Amino acid sequence: MVSSIGSSFGASSSPAADTNSATKTNSLRQQDFLRLMVAQMQNQDPMNPQTNGDFLAQMAQFSTNDSIASMQSSIAQLASTLQSNQALQASALVGRSVVVDGNKLALGNEGGAKASFNMTAGLNELNASIYSPAGELVKTIPLGQPNPGLTEIPWDGTDGNNQRVAAGTYTVKVTGLDHGKETVVPTMVTANVDSVSLGQNGEGLKLNVAGIGSIALSDVKQISV
Repeated sequence: MVSSIGSSFGASSSPAADTNSATKTNSLRQQDFLRLMVAQMQNQDPMNPQTNGDFLAQMAQFSTNDSIASMQSSIAQLASTLQSNQALQASALVGRSVVVDGNKLALGNEGGAKASFNMTAGLNELNASIYSPAGELVKTIPLGQPNPGLTEIPWDGTDGNNQRVAAGTYTVKVTGLDHGKETVVPTMVTANVDSVSLGQNGEGLKLNVAGIGSIALSDVKQISV
């Protein structure tokens, strides 16, 4: 039966034509499946014919294959649309300030830099220490006993002698006592979004944040007005 099917399809095509056809596509389409089924019906063993159920099962498989191919195409289009919408939304963040987890403060030639942390019950004797790019202690800021919740750390860009320090990337470290035990409190920083990078090789969209580097859009905790 295999040789009969082969002759049905080979009568109108040469080996060279088959090779050219194979180079045009690497997959069978629905009409190809139907042609195979018709050839199978024409060349089946009359002493042992296939049942209607066999043909119905094959037709169901053809329909399922076509539906899956259509679904894959729709999903690809949807993913492309979602990525474009996300890129458009993220581009609106360029030049805006965002709050992200971290301890790096980008200090410019003017103004200060912002950091924050979540104040929880049991913390006391809190201090924020500012370190230079070389790791030297620049200033210690007593934080008192703030209310629970998001607490900002004010730094005006000066050292312990209230002298303006050079622009650069500084590090903030918050320490305190948690039920009498000294602990380091996780911090967040406020920084400007310099640019947006579209995801490559399956990676999501990235924000390039001043003083911090590349972060995912999902890492943004807050967007400042």
